[in-house]
Amino acid sequence: MRTTMTVVALMAVGLATGFEGLRAQRAGSQPAEPYKVIGNIYYVGSIDVSAHIIATSQGLILLDTGTVDMVPMITSGIQKLGFRTSDVRIMLSSHAHWDHVEGHAAIKKITGGQIMAIGEDAAAIEAGKDNSALGGDGWAPVRVDRVLQDGDTVTLGDMTLTAHHTPGHTKGCTTWTTSVNEGGRSYSVVFVGGTGVNEGVRLTGNTRHPTIIEDYARTFRVLKALQPDVFLGQHGNMYDMQGKRARQQAGGVGNPFVDPEGYRRFVAQQEENYLKRLAGER
Repeated sequence: MRTTMTVVALMAVGLATGFEGLRAQRAGSQPAEPYKVIGNIYYVGSIDVSAHIIATSQGLILLDTGTVDMVPMITSGIQKLGFRTSDVRIMLSSHAHWDHVEGHAAIKKITGGQIMAIGEDAAAIEAGKDNSALGGDGWAPVRVDRVLQDGDTVTLGDMTLTAHHTPGHTKGCTTWTTSVNEGGRSYSVVFVGGTGVNEGVRLTGNTRHPTIIEDYARTFRVLKALQPDVFLGQHGNMYDMQGKRARQQAGGVGNPFVDPEGYRRFVAQQEENYLKRLAGER
C-alpha cells in the first residue's frame, strides 16, 4: 500500500513539473543506508544530499526531503529504522533549492505532515519556484502550513528546534539547532542551512537578491555565535559525513559527529571563501 502511494505521489509531482522531477537520478541523489547519528537523530538522505529525522514522543520531524528521486529512499529509510512514514508530523527545510525541497509535495501527500519554513523560502515552496539568486529548477508547489520567523521554535513532543535565519544561499535559508541526549550527556546540535555562493551567482549588483552581500555577512555573524557540539548540514561533504560514518561503524571511543572544532573550521573557511569572492568581484 505504501509503495502504491509513493508511486502515485511521484506521478502527481511529475505531472505538476512537466516530469522534470522524474529525470534519471542526479548527482548526489544515489541511495545511502539510513543510520542513527546521535541520540534521537537519524540520517535518511542520499550519499550527499542530506535528510534527517528527529524522533520525538509524538512522532517524527523530517528536515529536508531532497529530490523527487530520493522520496522512495527516504520513506524506505524511515521504515528500516523502525518508524512508520505516517509518523512524520512536521517537515522542515534548510533552504528552498530543488535538491532539498523537491520531495516536499510527494512526502506531504504520503505522510500528511505539516510543512514549515521561513519567510521567502516559504513563498518559494508554495510557488514551486526558486526565488534565490541561483534561480534554479523549480518543483511541485505545495502549501506551507506555518510560516516561520527568525528565532521561532518548532516543538513536537519532547523535542524543540530553533530556526536561525541565515540568508544568502537563499533568502529564507535556515540553520536549525536543538539538543539531544546520549550516554547520559546532553549535546547541542546544529544543522547548517547553507553558506556557499552558487556557481554563476554574482554578489555585487545582484538584481534577484539585492541584499545578498548583507545577508551573507549576517549569516556568518549568526554561525560564529553558535557553539554546537554536533555538526551536521544539508550536504554530507560539508561535514565529512561519509568519513565520520565510516569511523562510527568501525567503533572506538566517542561519536565522530561530535565535532565542535570541525564546525568552527568550516564556518571560518566558508567566510574566507565568501570574502575572497566578494573582493574579487569588487
